[in-house]
Amino acid sequence: MKKINVSFAGLMGSYDIIIGSISAYSVVFLVANGFDEFQIGMVTSLANLLASFIQPWLGGKVDRSVRLNLVHVNVMIVIPSLALLIGLFFSQKIFLLVAIMYTLVLMLQATLMPFMSATGVFLMNNGFKLNYGVCRAVESASFALTSTILGILITRMGHNSILMMAIIGYSLYLFMLRHLFKHYLQALFNHHIDNVKLNTVEVALKASEVSFFKKYAHFKYIVFGSFCFFVGHNFINLFMLQIVENVGGNTENMGNAIALAAISEMPIMIFFTRINRYVPSRVLMMVTGIFFFVKTTLTFTAMTVGGVYLAQVFQILSFGLYIVSSVYYVNQEMAAEDKVKGQSLVTTAHTLGSVFGSLIGGWLINRYDVKYGLFFCIIMSLLGVIAYFFGLIYPQKRKAHAIK
Repeated sequence: MKKINVSFAGLMGSYDIIIGSISAYSVVFLVANGFDEFQIGMVTSLANLLASFIQPWLGGKVDRSVRLNLVHVNVMIVIPSLALLIGLFFSQKIFLLVAIMYTLVLMLQATLMPFMSATGVFLMNNGFKLNYGVCRAVESASFALTSTILGILITRMGHNSILMMAIIGYSLYLFMLRHLFKHYLQALFNHHIDNVKLNTVEVALKASEVSFFKKYAHFKYIVFGSFCFFVGHNFINLFMLQIVENVGGNTENMGNAIALAAISEMPIMIFFTRINRYVPSRVLMMVTGIFFFVKTTLTFTAMTVGGVYLAQVFQILSFGLYIVSSVYYVNQEMAAEDKVKGQSLVTTAHTLGSVFGSLIGGWLINRYDVKYGLFFCIIMSLLGVIAYFFGLIYPQKRKAHAIK
């Protein structure tokens, strides 16, 4: 990989150390601090709900501000996160304080993602040949490795290993962000502040004459579809322990299933740019929608741990393909002044889907069982496929018909 890819892959890899600790092991940490399933669902849902408000607001600020740039926003999120993680070491005997602080930690972690992605898009838009798919594959590998290491550390050293791993992740993130700023971003920011700002057009500094969803009428279907898919995606990730226990598995099987999904993502990410030369991003997005539905259905029908593992392999064409194609789709389809906001809105759909998946999924498991939750996710995934059709395929058919 070229140096720019190594640097950005390091940034993304350090981010998934954070995800693989405070997010993937949130249930373990909160159970150790006396939380039940309903309370855990409340914490994760509130965190995602708060993030869903902050992400598009900050995205709009970055798109239109002269002084505020992507590095500023990244640092503004990371520093409070580190302070909260350190504070959690000393506040675990106070239930309410743990609930508040962990909610804020999860909220900031979710808020950070679109601005990390936007940093990569900004580099690509300014002439750097960044292979986003390869960088995202490094991120998946980092997640799998972090999950595996933490599984060992928790059994030997206790749940505070989760906090320590997250602190390491954020520290590496700051180091890689500083490296990118010093060697690549600083010169670009200095150039744009006098000329065209972050996204290369003066229009970004003017009030928009057309509202975002009037300008991109089809995009509301894509946002809704992404919301639907992430209801099921988050439900499966958050309640994987209950899913494998339902078919006779245990905590070790849960760890294996999570790692298998992360590893399965990597090939499609590595070869995405080659595939995208021949297949448009909108078509690839439609493919991801179909396979989100397939994966959720296979998880529902699994009768053994092996069946759950098989469903996890389909991560390659669901989440694995989606997380790269969605970034490329926004970058290719939207005007320069709208790209950060567009990416933020997609991420907002993810976080709102996570809220819905956590709340409704947790309630269904407590009221009935995990199968009811998975069946609900199948329905949501089907709605997502329909929404994607109207957002990605139907407008192209209408355009082609109008030309004829």
